[in-house]
Amino acid sequence: MAKKKQYDDDDGRTVVDMSDVENPHSLIMPRFPKKEKPKKQNGENAADNRPWENFEFSKDERRSFVLGAMSASALISLIFIACFGIFIAIMFFLAGK
Repeated sequence: MAKKKQYDDDDGRTVVDMSDVENPHSLIMPRFPKKEKPKKQNGENAADNRPWENFEFSKDERRSFVLGAMSASALISLIFIACFGIFIAIMFFLAGK
């Protein structure tokens, strides 16, 4: 067994016990546990009790949701571009003096 190093300022306290932590097999492609299938409750599928997971949008609803999300992201990006432009203008005028 390897000899443990002794430090002068070590008082022997444990901050976090890392003895149960396992090293992942691969840091590049980690393996995640497989998702379990929903269990049956009283002869029915547990997913049937969650109607929000099985909801299907119509073509018009999906289009309106996508356009709403795109317009919200466009508005946010325009605000960032405007603030960046104002910052550049202020720097330009301060450098000119």
